[in-house]
Amino acid sequence: MKKLGYSFILMIILVSSSVLGAISISEPEDVYNLGDTLYINADGLIGSDSGNLNIDLICEDKVTNLIKIKARDFSSEEEQSYFTDVILNNEDLEIVNLSEIIGECQVVLSLGTSMASTKTFSIGNEIIVSTLLDKPSYDPGEPITIKVDAVKKNGDLLNGFVEVSNATSFSSIVENGFTSEIFSMPDTIESGIYNLGIHVYDKGNNGILNEGFAVASFSINQIASSIVTSLSNAAIEPSEKLTVGVEVFDQSGIEMDGTVSAKLISPENEAIESNIQAGEFVDFDFILNSSVGTWRVITSFNDVIEVREFEILGVQKVDFHFEDSVLKITNVGNILYNKTIEVLIGNETMELELNIELGESRKFNLKAPDGEYEISVNDGDSSIVENVLLTGRAISVRDFKEVGIFKGYFLIWTFLIVILGGVGIILFVKYRKTKTVGKGGVIKKIGKNVDKIIPKKIKPHIANSMNFTNKSPKVQGLDSKNYKHEDNSMIDLTKDKTKGAESTLVLNGEKYVSAVVSLNIKNYDNLNEVSSSALKDIISKVSGDSSDTKSKNKGLVEWKGDHIFIVFSPIITRTYDNEVLAAKLGMKILTSLNTYNKKFKDKIEFNIGIHVGELIASKVGDKLKYTSIGNTISLAKRISDSDNSKLIVSEAVRKKLLRDLKVSKGTSIGGHQTYVVSEVKDRSKDAAKLSDLLKRMK
Repeated sequence: MKKLGYSFILMIILVSSSVLGAISISEPEDVYNLGDTLYINADGLIGSDSGNLNIDLICEDKVTNLIKIKARDFSSEEEQSYFTDVILNNEDLEIVNLSEIIGECQVVLSLGTSMASTKTFSIGNEIIVSTLLDKPSYDPGEPITIKVDAVKKNGDLLNGFVEVSNATSFSSIVENGFTSEIFSMPDTIESGIYNLGIHVYDKGNNGILNEGFAVASFSINQIASSIVTSLSNAAIEPSEKLTVGVEVFDQSGIEMDGTVSAKLISPENEAIESNIQAGEFVDFDFILNSSVGTWRVITSFNDVIEVREFEILGVQKVDFHFEDSVLKITNVGNILYNKTIEVLIGNETMELELNIELGESRKFNLKAPDGEYEISVNDGDSSIVENVLLTGRAISVRDFKEVGIFKGYFLIWTFLIVILGGVGIILFVKYRKTKTVGKGGVIKKIGKNVDKIIPKKIKPHIANSMNFTNKSPKVQGLDSKNYKHEDNSMIDLTKDKTKGAESTLVLNGEKYVSAVVSLNIKNYDNLNEVSSSALKDIISKVSGDSSDTKSKNKGLVEWKGDHIFIVFSPIITRTYDNEVLAAKLGMKILTSLNTYNKKFKDKIEFNIGIHVGELIASKVGDKLKYTSIGNTISLAKRISDSDNSKLIVSEAVRKKLLRDLKVSKGTSIGGHQTYVVSEVKDRSKDAAKLSDLLKRMK
């Protein structure tokens, strides 16, 4: 009721003002935001001895006085103008709560009995926010780009701030109504839909003036991260089934559905393929003569692969078969058959000691006085009993391999060989009388016409066939006294197979956090004898493999093509501080290779990467056998591939050696930040100084 009365009075005043006075006031803009400047220009002002010039801002029945000036400050004889500006904030308006002026407003001016007012305009604190993501879905760890546009209600571009919350959090500055940010979700985040809360605002001295909100949504894809393959047995016979089960897990460890491809690879690299639904099992059958040895089970789902191994054992197995009076024995097993079998003809038993190759069949002729006999053949595993009609003088078993064309006709073949030999000798003597083989004979004639006899396409290769090469006489075999089968001028960088590290499938090892140094030799295929020898010497000395070094780095080396991996595992080093060992070794390699490249013309192009992670390892003699878990090896390799002539470490190594390394920020590899090492600090000197200081204090 009070509001209605006030509005009625205001209406009467405004109506009367149009009649009583000639005061005019400038019109404002249609829309204002908090913090904007409101400009007021009044004309036709005449002063008086009493009263005031009042300029009020009226918003939704809330009156805020903007200007109050005594009427006698204005001339009473002539009209005057008055101009002012007011910032719509707490300081200029002298109000605590700016929400009082939000809404539909008017500016009302009064001087004595004269009044004037503006049109209705709007004051607000809204910011219109729009967001844009570069795509709707992402893989875990993949960069996500978000763009934010922010425009105030009055149409001005925002210069302020943005804060992002919910799925991730960060803040940024908005300039000229725009900002852009790149972020990523963790590698192990669950798949699903995620929301970003976008809050944009600007500030005054007393806090936020204008603000706006928006929500941006995106989804994280479910990516296969690991496959767990289970085998029913580690070793089977060909007659047994192998049951294979598979489970697929995504980046967050949640089991996934899908079809897994499974391949069984024989020792001869022949494949048996099948598809298995994740979470289920499938049986594989093997024929009797399946290859003996280590088979591999390779399961793959999208880009994830797991390799398991199992053994197929050797089985001696034969098939017995009668063809009338002939016993046929076929090796249907998968190894040499070397058993003794018993053949029972009537009441007489004979033993046969056999050696039958894989797939081979042997035939035996059975004889006995004319009649029908029950014949039993048995080797302890297989047997056959059959009634067979036999003929002959006595019971016997004869191998057909022992009865050949030479045995049956020995005298005839001897006679024919003697006759043919005599004819050959007579023809040779006659030939020597008519042709000369030596000087001036056949060789000389061939020598003169060699260009005609040998085709042009063949001639360039004659030197190779006659040992006219650039290799040493020792290798060619031309020097019979000093002949050696190996060429000592060629250096085998992987010659020492008795120690070092070997990447293989470790079934009985334990999990260790290990440091890995990866050295990438970028011109490996072009190294000559000198550079190859120098490289081997450097790696041998700094890793502690050489006999003449005092190094105690205990890093075990594996040469794999153009990459050299040096592994520091607690099972070898007897310490868990392997990161510092790896960093010191990496710096030694960097220094040694740079020194070599300064001295010699034939450069060794290289880069060094270090990462730390889990390995499944076991020690076999002097060799460390290991299987990488996750990206332990692959990230070290990718870091070594990323640059040239630098020592680069992963974020994990840097965090563990913050006090030991002097670094600069490098590139990001697959979402993993790397750091270029310029110095590895020697903490042993600090320890020595501290020890000396303690002694002095005592």
